Amino acid sequence: MPTDMFERITEQIIRHLRIKPKLIALDGTGFTNDYADKYYVQIRGKERKSFTKCHVVVDVDSRIILYSQATKGPRHDTKFAIAAIRSLKKYYVDYIIADKAYDTNKIRECINEEINASDQIPLKSNFKHGWYRRLSLKTFDEEIYSRRNNVESIFSVIKRKFSGTNKSKHTRLQNKETRLKTAIYNIDRVVKILN
Repeated sequence: MPTDMFERITEQIIRHLRIKPKLIALDGTGFTNDYADKYYVQIRGKERKSFTKCHVVVDVDSRIILYSQATKGPRHDTKFAIAAIRSLKKYYVDYIIADKAYDTNKIRECINEEINASDQIPLKSNFKHGWYRRLSLKTFDEEIYSRRNNVESIFSVIKRKFSGTNKSKHTRLQNKETRLKTAIYNIDRVVKILN
């Protein structure tokens, strides 16, 4: 599956369903890779566990994945956040919801200045500086933030229906397998919406 295929499928879904994303959630999860190097198993006497990290941007109302990226884990969620947020410029978003892992001034600045949306990210207990962090003390809305659980539900559906384990041997194929699961989830979701 070519890298841009996911974007083309998603654009077709959004156009067909006339989705206008206003409330967006960002998150990441891990998919176990069910391949252990035989040499490693033989020498160490134990199986190596690796995983692929899947990062997504979700329209909370329709539960459609707007942006997906897969990388060899472990990786911090903030590494993908800026590119994912910038991919939302075309949608005129009102709110972007994320957990504390995304609490950096750089991410908040990108949301507020480049996307012209409001961030709904809880502050880490040790936050020290940043204008947008201080602003979020006034603008954070617990009711809006509570809708972030939709992205957790999406990960649960993907892992339950399409497996939380990748069977591919190589990292490049594991990443493609993970992104393919998100594309198939979107197609499955469209079928549910239309029925």
